[in-house]
Amino acid sequence: MEQIILWIAIGAVALAVAWAAFSYRYFYKHQHFVCPKCGHSFKPPVKQMVFSVNAVSGKIIRCPSCGEKEYMEPVRDE
Repeated sequence: MEQIILWIAIGAVALAVAWAAFSYRYFYKHQHFVCPKCGHSFKPPVKQMVFSVNAVSGKIIRCPSCGEKEYMEPVRDE
């Protein structure tokens, strides 16, 4: 019984990691952020994406141009 619970937990973690990888891959292929303060468009490094705060549908992330930490929603690439 304990082994079954362990394998279920391992499977759940694997699914969560796979979902996160898929989500970040989709973002980098199709979306970017635009800073509400200076208007700079950018795709942040993966490390910044992983460790930034998720909020609603966007992220609280620091703009590489002006340095302001703001809530930003992803914008579809054109």
